[in-house]
Amino acid sequence: MSSEFTLDLCFIREQATSPFYTIIEQQLTDLFTGKGTWYMDLKEEQGLEIVVVEVKGMAMWESEDEVIGYIEESAESDETLGYDCWSHLHGYQVKVTPKADAGCCRLKKEAVV
Repeated sequence: MSSEFTLDLCFIREQATSPFYTIIEQQLTDLFTGKGTWYMDLKEEQGLEIVVVEVKGMAMWESEDEVIGYIEESAESDETLGYDCWSHLHGYQVKVTPKADAGCCRLKKEAVV
């Protein structure tokens, strides 16, 4: 069964020389290419960088816990690549809406050989 999902994320850190927006963009690309699209909004206030992200898409996840589990597993494996954005995550919201029949947008599970 395919599902429609929406994921809202809020990252906050003190301003630094490393490009926070770029780090988050790379992580989103690694996690959600082919699963969804995202919009990012960057603000700088009182010495803080604040990035708000909205991700929307279709995937095989059936619950919010599955989305969180996927992110946690993937983020752990990317720590060696220098992605430090997840330690700056200050809030999130996940919504998963299972679709019994998504019509022409239906996702198909890949066959395991």
